[in-house]
This record gives sequence, C-alpha cells and structure tokens, in this order.
Amino acid sequence: MMRFPRILSTSGIQRLMLVAVALASVGGVNRADAQRPIRVFDPFYQDEIARRGFNDRYAVTGELIYRPAGLLSDQNLAAPAGDALGVSLRVDYQLAEYLDVGMHLDASNSGIGSAPSLRWLSLKYYRVDEFTDYAVRFAVDPVAQGISGFPQMDLAFLYGSPSSPIVRTDYAMGIRRVQIGIQELMTVAPPPIDPDDPIVTPAPDRTVVRTHAFGWEVHMSGRYSVVFDPAGSSLYVSLLGEGGSYDLVEWEVASPDDRETSEFTGGVIWASTGLQFDRPSYRFGPYLSVPVSQWAPKAGDWPHRRTRVGFRLTFR
Repeated sequence: MMRFPRILSTSGIQRLMLVAVALASVGGVNRADAQRPIRVFDPFYQDEIARRGFNDRYAVTGELIYRPAGLLSDQNLAAPAGDALGVSLRVDYQLAEYLDVGMHLDASNSGIGSAPSLRWLSLKYYRVDEFTDYAVRFAVDPVAQGISGFPQMDLAFLYGSPSSPIVRTDYAMGIRRVQIGIQELMTVAPPPIDPDDPIVTPAPDRTVVRTHAFGWEVHMSGRYSVVFDPAGSSLYVSLLGEGGSYDLVEWEVASPDDRETSEFTGGVIWASTGLQFDRPSYRFGPYLSVPVSQWAPKAGDWPHRRTRVGFRLTFR
C-alpha cells in the first residue's frame, strides 16, 4: 500500500488543528452577537470525518433538524410556513477504492408536493497512512438562485486518528467561495394615514427584499468520539468554527434601482454533542448544537443563531 511521507507527527498535527480551532473561538469572545448574513443549506463539516462511513457501493442519509424561525431569524423576518423544520437527503457512491461522489438535496422549503432541490455535488478522496485517515473533499453548488457556473465552491482537508482503543479524534479545515442570493418577506412600518385624504388606502406593512452576498468563508472543526460497543457506536463532542467576509447588495423588489451596499465580517462557534449508533446496514443518532460565541460588525441589527436539534439516519 502506498504511504505518504510523514512531514508532521500525529501528535503535532493534532496540536496544530486544536490551536486553529481555539484561535477561531477566541476571536469571537468580546464581539456582538450575530450569524452569517444569509441562512444557507450547509451539509458539510458538522459530522464530516476523513473515514468512509459505509462499506457497500453506496449510502443514503436523511437528516431532520428543528430550528425555530423565531430563534434563528431577526424578528422582522416573516419566515415561511414549515421553515422551522429542515429536511435534507445525501447520496454517496463509491467510484473507486479511495474515491466517492456525493449528491446533496435540500427539501426544507420545497413546499407540499414539491421535489427536493439539488444543492451540492461533492468529490471526496481518501488515504490511509498506518492508523491515520486523510481526506480531501471538493464540492460545488451547481445552481444558486438561477445562477449557473458553480457560484459556490468548497474545498476541505480532513484528518483523523485513534487516540486510544476507544477514543478517536477528527479535524477538518476548509475554505468556501460564496456567491448566493435570497428573497425575504420583511415587515416594515407603514406611513401614517392622512385623515384629510378623501380616499384612505392603508399602505402595505410588508415588503419583499432581495440580497446578494459575495465573499469567502473559513470553516474549522475538531471532534472527539468515545466508542462504547463492538459495532463502533459512539458518543461525541465537537467544536465548529465558521467565519466569513462578504460584500452585500440589498434592494426592495418595489424599487430595484434603489440599492444599498454594505460589508459583513463575522461568524459563529458551535459546540455539539450527539450519539451515533452503528450497525452493519444502517447508522442513526440524535445531536444537539449550541452557539457558544457569535460576532458581527457593531453597526447594524444582525439576527442571532440559537440552539438546534437534529436526527440523522443512514442506510448503507
């Protein structure tokens, strides 16, 4: 079997990754609360490790997540019905011994009777050096808001190894190019009614706002897993840092020529824990994620991240 030259020791790589995650956490301790400016479907980094999670040619994973709109969004945002409940589907296929291709579908806001929409296509390359696992994953968003030509791209390096017979450590670092847009229904304060006006027409109290974001994101994560049965089931805790810098363009649909531009630099640190029950033909488990630190520019009223609860089920 082909072996990589050992440039850093296993303990050295672990210390380096831990320092990177810790620095990301410290950067947000004394900042104002905020989240990334646009909520997007993001299937990466949360439970992603450098080891293949299935033994057959393919695996299908479904995820259900509860994220109340009133806890995740600004109070001025009118979230669509069902937005608190997120549903996603991932299909992984083994192309070769060390190469997988993945397809990620989002069904969170597709509507009743609508099919899930394709969000990401990924390619993941694995290598094993003695007891250490390495992986490089590249993903593209083929279509975002009707824009073709891969408006989003994500490149990640993953590393993992056993610290003891029952403890495993996994780390990930990645960078993402962001070019996305959303449309939101927002509440506004209508102008007062003139009592002398012969025809009283109440002004609308809501408006449609479109936002485009262009920028870059950095993601770093560290995870410790404790195995508690022969099948490989585990209890894990993890820390995920996400930060980005964006140029934002915002306008109301009613007045498209009146556009506002701004800059956003911020992020969030997630602390997560969960159970993962492994069996030969399937894997399932619940998880809980809590934002322990968030930061954003002091100017502006940015929405906050809140605790989320989810459940994953994989057939493999």
